[in-house]
Amino acid sequence: AELTKKEDPTRLTTQANVMFVPDNDEYNYMTDIIGYNKYYGWYQGEAEDFGPWIDGYHATNPTVPLGISEYGAEGIIEYHTDDAKVKDYTEEYHALYHEKVWKIFSERPFLWSTYVWNMFDFGANIRDEGGVKGRNNKGLITYDRKIKKDAFFMYKANWSEEKVLHITSKRYIDRADDAITLKIYSNCDEVTLYVNGSEVATQKGEDKIFIFENVALQPGLNEVRAVSGDVEDTAFFNKVEEANPSYVLPESEAGGVVDNWFEMPEDLGDVVIEELEITDDVYSTRCTFGELFANPEAKAVVQKYLNGFSEEHPMFGMAEGMQIDMLASMAADMFSEQLMYMLNKDLTKIKKA
Repeated sequence: AELTKKEDPTRLTTQANVMFVPDNDEYNYMTDIIGYNKYYGWYQGEAEDFGPWIDGYHATNPTVPLGISEYGAEGIIEYHTDDAKVKDYTEEYHALYHEKVWKIFSERPFLWSTYVWNMFDFGANIRDEGGVKGRNNKGLITYDRKIKKDAFFMYKANWSEEKVLHITSKRYIDRADDAITLKIYSNCDEVTLYVNGSEVATQKGEDKIFIFENVALQPGLNEVRAVSGDVEDTAFFNKVEEANPSYVLPESEAGGVVDNWFEMPEDLGDVVIEELEITDDVYSTRCTFGELFANPEAKAVVQKYLNGFSEEHPMFGMAEGMQIDMLASMAADMFSEQLMYMLNKDLTKIKKA
């Protein structure tokens, strides 16, 4: 930061903090403005958590200009659902996530910037997530640049001056329910819906989102058309007897980015959890991997439970500055209460120098 100002004192300096950097860390005060790579609603918590965190950060650092330098969620266009949830990898959750997060950001004008991660799905050689190897699927557009996901049109409806009208979940073709909910993104004042040539309803939207509930489908193929003035969009839905299983990520392929970092212990035996006193003078899961690996005894404990994780692992550079507690919050299904207890039981026996 000092060198940059010496080279060119006229420009603002900035940096991106990874999500686990505390709000009051010194990194927040080294540059003129700051960004955070935050993934509430994907790696941690829920999308709604962005609001309290942003407001809390702004209260702690009222003079620090804050931006969101990365945010996003995985959305794979083959997966679909009527009940979108975190980590289901569906196109529906991907779109819902961006709806919620963009609304939170748009209501906080003190943010100097927000950056969607990412415009396109992209190659990432060590990833094996959502049943897809070697690819990060957070893009608004597919890897081949050919298919715009629904979330793309949510942003276009909010950001573009040209008229936008887009029926979502078009790739969710086979529908087992007699009636469905249709969602449309549009910057038009009102939208009229037609099903199989018959007018269903006209609605005004909120936040560029139009919801039509209990839209009845007839057996077989159904044509759905949305119209507003001179713009329209069409989708086709096939009424079937049973849900199409290909729309759901198989449990055997489920997994998150952290799943690839460790080989977790299969059996910890009978663990009786007792209260532990964790003080600042001993090691614990509150420490970063860098701190733990700097002490041979603490390193041995970590490697005992996180089978063989070492400095040679491709993700060690990322993990080095992370607390085990932070990592556990990103993968609570992997870091069980029993595992965290055993880690702390052994680590707290080691005094810091």
